[in-house]
Amino acid sequence: MDEISLPLRYLLVSFIIFFLMLFVSDISFSQDNLNLTGIIRSVDSVSGIVRIEVINERCRGLWNFKFPDYAKDDLDNSMVGRRVQFTIDSPVCDPKRLHSIVLER
Repeated sequence: MDEISLPLRYLLVSFIIFFLMLFVSDISFSQDNLNLTGIIRSVDSVSGIVRIEVINERCRGLWNFKFPDYAKDDLDNSMVGRRVQFTIDSPVCDPKRLHSIVLER
C-alpha cells in the first residue's frame, strides 16, 4: 500500500507545483495600469500633451501625459482646472518617461 501511495503523493505534489508556477508566472508577466486623480493645468491639443497635477500619494506632483492620437481633437482649453480620474499605461509613475493615458473605446 505504501508503494502505491508514495508515487501518487509525488504526482499530486508535482501537479500542485506546476499549477502554482503557472499562476505565479501569470502574475509576474501581467502589466497593470495605474489609476490616478488630478487637476488639469494645461492642454496642448496639437501634440496631445496634457499637464496634470496628480493628487494621488503614489505620483503626487505635476506630470505630463500623452493622449492617444485619436483623442487629440477632443482636447481644448475648457478642460483646464477640471478634476479628472484617468488611467496610465504603467503600474508606476516613472519621471524619465512620458506616460500615455489609457482610454476605453
